[in-house]
Amino acid sequence: MKFTVSALSLCALCGAASAGLVAHTGTPGTIAGGFTDRSQVYSIDDGTAENSVGLTNGGVLAGINYFAVVGGNNSITSVDVAWGTPAFAGQNGIAAGSPFSVYVWANNGAGTDPSGANSTLLYTTTSTINAANIDNNTFQSIAIPNIAVGTSFFVGVSIAHAPGSFPIAVDQDAPTSAGVSWAGGGGSFDANNVGFGTGPSLDISGLSLGNWMIRANAVPTPGAAGLLALAGLAATRRRR
Repeated sequence: MKFTVSALSLCALCGAASAGLVAHTGTPGTIAGGFTDRSQVYSIDDGTAENSVGLTNGGVLAGINYFAVVGGNNSITSVDVAWGTPAFAGQNGIAAGSPFSVYVWANNGAGTDPSGANSTLLYTTTSTINAANIDNNTFQSIAIPNIAVGTSFFVGVSIAHAPGSFPIAVDQDAPTSAGVSWAGGGGSFDANNVGFGTGPSLDISGLSLGNWMIRANAVPTPGAAGLLALAGLAATRRRR
């Protein structure tokens, strides 16, 4: 199935966007492989990429997911991303060793949109695509040094690519979730002022593109219980 959004349509939504978003056209082959969820994982996807997405004219594509913290797991330990899709294996234009960036943002807004002042960059790092994680429904995991977030947060990746490439995997199985998977970038991507072109970020579910296969893994922020215990011990000592 073909999903294409023209540059003109995007401009109507966000201003002078430099490119459209596009997924594969044609008949996919059989999807194989899978991914076993880990504990304390934040995920929108079901582990199977029905398609993958790139910019029509190439450029820098940023895929961003919103998550609400549950169970006190607010210390991010890693970000996972799936590259391409086995549905179009070998047709995604993804090269092993290609550089990409990884981000964690605080959510400053009342909603789920990372655009502009709604997000504050907490951490970024770079990596390169692993050959073992292309077109096969496996996730490349990038370590994050226990970055503490509030009650909700954003994680994402950005990658520069040529026209005709479809780097970031999407889950298109129903039901897909609106307002949680966002696209940024265009000619470039500014992680300190998230948006698409000169406008805000784009909700890819609203463009019928599904949800990004980008995940976050987390644990509770360490030390809080221990600090309370130490405070009680200190008070006991003062009473002696």
